[in-house]
Amino acid sequence: MKEITNTVDLPETGKATLYDRIKETLAVASQLVIASPVKLPPKMVVVAKYLALALGVLEAVESGVRKEEGAADENG
Repeated sequence: MKEITNTVDLPETGKATLYDRIKETLAVASQLVIASPVKLPPKMVVVAKYLALALGVLEAVESGVRKEEGAADENG
């Protein structure tokens, strides 16, 4: 019997992954709630602010990891 093994490759450059699309959607949604001219419940606005903060921290951590990986690749 022949075994089938599929490897998981890194996503292609320029192609957004599901994770990236979800992250972008949450960022846009939180910005819309924060900037909306309609009076929304205060708890909803607070949650949107914390979500925006968490996404900003996540983006900063990801960019730091990418920089470290780039420096490690250059040092080889």
